[in-house]
Amino acid sequence: MLMAVAQKQESDMYDKFAIHPDANFDVKLRNIFNVNHEVIPNKKEVYRTDTNDGLAVVSSTYKPRSYKKAIDHFTNIILNSNIDTSNVEIRDTVDNNGAVYLRNWRFNNVKGIQMFDDPLERSIFELQFRSSHNLLFAEDLIAMERYMWCDNGSYNTDWKLHVRIKHNTNKNIEIDYKAIDEAISSFFEGEEQKKQWIEKEIAFYTVKQLFQQTLAFTPQDDHAKAWYSDTQMDVLMKLYNKYSTRYGQNMFAVFQTATDWSTHVTTKGKVYNVQERRGSRVRDMKNNEIWLDHTNYK
Repeated sequence: MLMAVAQKQESDMYDKFAIHPDANFDVKLRNIFNVNHEVIPNKKEVYRTDTNDGLAVVSSTYKPRSYKKAIDHFTNIILNSNIDTSNVEIRDTVDNNGAVYLRNWRFNNVKGIQMFDDPLERSIFELQFRSSHNLLFAEDLIAMERYMWCDNGSYNTDWKLHVRIKHNTNKNIEIDYKAIDEAISSFFEGEEQKKQWIEKEIAFYTVKQLFQQTLAFTPQDDHAKAWYSDTQMDVLMKLYNKYSTRYGQNMFAVFQTATDWSTHVTTKGKVYNVQERRGSRVRDMKNNEIWLDHTNYK
């Protein structure tokens, strides 16, 4: 009886982790032709075999892979790791007729250190898979953190779990469940470091300098123009006022400002495109001299 219950629970979990139906299709390559009905060399079209819809024009070296193969692989890794899956939230984004697919696994019971009295003042562990059939994303699995109070998300390139497989190779993703466990350990270590940022004070004008040099930076050929975006600076300083009022003028407030800016975007285009660009800016910010000087001092 107990074995039957366990088998049923395992089956239910695999059903929960199954790929989103809108992303469950195969893709192949086919020739494309010019106006003279001649095959265009070195180019192919990726198309869905279920609908025959074309998704993108790619090079002839492109290696099409279904999303399902990767999702099934990661599901096995997650369910065989030591991660707590008793309260996992799954969010899928399928866009451009299936040309883009993102999945987020949010592990609500894997929580970092509580920063303040409010129980929502802490991060939870999250994984994100992303891939595409239109060259937007390589096949990627990323370990992330999600701050509960404001839903700000970020990931650290120092974390051990960051897998990327390009679409011009036959190589398969080669990680096992231990990689998940190692990523969680890195997540907890990062949370301890983040707690220290609360004690790292920073002057208001220095915050402005940091944002001008990183998040709001805009290269200009004309030296008569500002080298940063006034619009982005206005957004950033309003966000910093919100977080510094709550947490004080410190590096934790700076971090929350940056991750709010990179997570909660307003755009006429694709939200995930802007989030990716801004997330890269946040990671660059953490390598800036001002950031390093203010987080490393004793």
